[in-house]
Amino acid sequence: MGRFPKQEHAIHADEVRLGRVNGVFGVRGEVRLFLHNRDSTLFAADGFEVTLVSPDGERLRRKVVSRSGAGKRILGRIDGVSDPGSARSFMNWEMVCSEADLPVPDDDEYYHRDLIGMTVQDPDGHVLGCLTDVLVGEVVDCWQIESHEGELIVPAIKDVVLSVDVAAGLVVIVPPPNLEE
Repeated sequence: MGRFPKQEHAIHADEVRLGRVNGVFGVRGEVRLFLHNRDSTLFAADGFEVTLVSPDGERLRRKVVSRSGAGKRILGRIDGVSDPGSARSFMNWEMVCSEADLPVPDDDEYYHRDLIGMTVQDPDGHVLGCLTDVLVGEVVDCWQIESHEGELIVPAIKDVVLSVDVAAGLVVIVPPPNLEE
C-alpha cells in the first residue's frame, strides 16, 4: 500500500495512473507535475480531462494542460486554479483516467500496463522470466523481471530491449552478462 491508503482505495481498478501534482510554480496557480510518461503529449495543446484523486480519497474531474519548464520540469495548469494557494491544495493528488479514455498507441508504442505479465526471452528464444513491474526513473525506466535466477532489473533502452510484441505477450532482451551461459 502507498503512502496514502485512502487515495489508493479511491483509484479504480480500470483506471490508469498518469502522474501526480508534486509542487507549485509561480504566482498564477501553475503546478509542477510528475508524469509517468514524461514524453507524453496527452496534456499538450488543449489538455486532457483527468480524475484527480486526493490523499484523502476525494475525486474531482478537471482538465490539465502541461508545458515544459526549466530543465526537466513539467509545469501544468489545472482548470479553475489561478493562485498559488489553490494550486498548493492539489499537492500529492494523483492524476488518473479510465483505460478506455487513453488514445490507442501507435504500432511501435505501448503502455506500461501492457508490459506487465509479458514473457521475456533472449534473442535465441530462451525464456528468462516474466516482466513484473516498470520502474519509472528520472532518466531511464527499468523493467523488473522475475526470472529463474530471482529478480532481474534491466534498463528499458534500445541496446537492451530488442523487441516488444504486445499482441504476442513477448519481450526480447539482451540479457545481462551474469545470465549468459
